[in-house]
Amino acid sequence: MLFPHLTATGQAPSSREVVAAYRAAFNARIAEGSLRPFVLPYHLYGMFLLVIYLLIPHTNNPVIYEARWVVLAVICAWQWKTLEDATSVSMATGFATGLISAWGVVWAFTWLVWMNPQRDAKRVQRRKVAPKIKHNGVTNGSAGGNMGNGSAISVQNGDAETRKRIQANGHAMEEQGNGHISAKEADNALALISASGREAGVEYYWQSYPSTLRERFPWVIDLLVNFRGPGWNWAIPPLPALPPHVKTQLGEDIDAASWTGVSSVGLRRFNTRRDLFFSRVPRFILGYLALDIIKVVMKADPYYTFGPNTYALPPHLQGLSPMALRFLRQLMSSIPIIISLEMVFYLAPLLISLLFGPRVFGLRAESWYYPSTWGSFSNILTKGLNGLWGSWWHQTFRFVFSAPTNYFIREGYFSPKSTTAKISAVFFAFGISGFLHSGGSISQFPRTHPTHATIFFILQALGILIQSTLCSIFHHQIKRLPKSVRKAGNFLFTIGWLFETGYWLTDDFARGGIWLYEPIPISILRGLGYGDKGDSWWCWQHIGVGLYKGRRWWESGIAI
Repeated sequence: MLFPHLTATGQAPSSREVVAAYRAAFNARIAEGSLRPFVLPYHLYGMFLLVIYLLIPHTNNPVIYEARWVVLAVICAWQWKTLEDATSVSMATGFATGLISAWGVVWAFTWLVWMNPQRDAKRVQRRKVAPKIKHNGVTNGSAGGNMGNGSAISVQNGDAETRKRIQANGHAMEEQGNGHISAKEADNALALISASGREAGVEYYWQSYPSTLRERFPWVIDLLVNFRGPGWNWAIPPLPALPPHVKTQLGEDIDAASWTGVSSVGLRRFNTRRDLFFSRVPRFILGYLALDIIKVVMKADPYYTFGPNTYALPPHLQGLSPMALRFLRQLMSSIPIIISLEMVFYLAPLLISLLFGPRVFGLRAESWYYPSTWGSFSNILTKGLNGLWGSWWHQTFRFVFSAPTNYFIREGYFSPKSTTAKISAVFFAFGISGFLHSGGSISQFPRTHPTHATIFFILQALGILIQSTLCSIFHHQIKRLPKSVRKAGNFLFTIGWLFETGYWLTDDFARGGIWLYEPIPISILRGLGYGDKGDSWWCWQHIGVGLYKGRRWWESGIAI
């Protein structure tokens, strides 16, 4: 322990002094060989093994298929080694080191045990097609999803469904009646689909596990870097439906959800890159400015440097009661978590879709591929704690959380809607989440309590079960209450449960020094003189990236 923060009184050292002391201790341990930084590509060898294995066709080869258990064991051993001996002088990277290590284990289990991607997975892909020629107002060619050859366009609106078949001779028939519609009306239907974001000269199709290595490599990489699954047949349920112009060419029904582009939990699809730009870029700028302000505010409270401590409170906090202080600290911890996550989630659409675009990255740069991250806040009001975690909170890891339960349902161990399946789904989801966050806690350089993250997430599962049980018992009484009262009850239970359990996670985040990380490179406020003594506008003086030379050549690489 470098600082006596659990016994000392008086003024706390500044965050700059603490970071400097941590950096010196970190470098000393690197020099003596008892610790190593997170090194690329060395610490990703486990994931490389997973890529290599998935590149080898094994659907019809039982020997190679059974070898997945050996591959899984090697990956788990390697990820544990990374978790045990690697960290970073950058506090956020130190946490990410353990999170990535634990994620490698979970991701390997997902694709080697719970799923068989070579047999079951397929993704939407696109290819260029020949220019289209119009005859009598109707397009011939394959770019329209083979519409000119008689394929169906299905348009659904609630329970009413109208199917219009565009025929090669320019006529259109309504399948539910005996009447005909004009070629102009058929063109209008196609134009409406095209207006939803379709790019001329391309067609979309389902791509299963490819037969050639050239196509197989990007397929496997896309599988492993794609957490929520947009454009895959295993996409998580909260994602918005595919856009109409894509579903048409895939031969799928165009339902109301596809037209609206809004999912059941409130996630929004962006049909054009312009829509994506005006949604993401302003929020990115506001998030940047908010992180600048929050970082300066946090520097004034030693809690965000050490976690629970005995140092004197800053003047602006001394008049608060212990409960008010705890609530304020939990709130101030939650806000930068949400903003920081959102900023990270923005990077892919900003770079891949807006900067480089489909000409470089193809379908993976189309705007619909990057729906919004957070659900509607109304999910909390209508579903309580379950609505917060299952619908409002980002669903980045939802696929791996649900994979074990879905496997047991597919194999007949659970009935889909049984109580066992529901309890299994809740505890697998929060148990895996606890495992991932405990991994991040283990790899942080300052001393932490890794089990506290697991306790927090298990308590969330318990809270959901308690609330759902109480609602079930008192269902008839609750149903008679006004909707506003029911919503208030859900909100208050959620806030109350988070307040009573949140410290398990927020204290450990602070204890591990995660708020010492620098989220932005340039600080306007610190350039104007706010913050600690010695702070300036440039915040990444010690970003910690450099070359690392290991004892063997394969241990060397870029340290972060």
